[in-house]
Amino acid sequence: MSEHFKSTTTSSFAGEDRFRHWSPASQAYAPADVLLNYIRQGWQLDNRAAVETFFYAGYRRVDVFYFTLRDGDVMVEMPVLANPAVSRLIEQNKLTVLRINSIREDMD
Repeated sequence: MSEHFKSTTTSSFAGEDRFRHWSPASQAYAPADVLLNYIRQGWQLDNRAAVETFFYAGYRRVDVFYFTLRDGDVMVEMPVLANPAVSRLIEQNKLTVLRINSIREDMD
């Protein structure tokens, strides 16, 4: 494991702390709770995020948000699938969201 990735914790229902690891080498997307834990641990969130939209079968839409986090000189780009927690984070932090793509597949 790279020293650039700090361990993240999530609270279990029993109140214990459990470590939850994410690595871009092994997982295409990070769970939203990992993103939130990086922020809780003091990583700074850039004021801009990017979003990429994918369409499957012409109508099923999936948005992937790319967040940049910094801890001193260390920078991590973290892709996270769109969900209510991500939407709330963007709204609360008044992030500027830049669209990476806007191409939609033709419907089959």
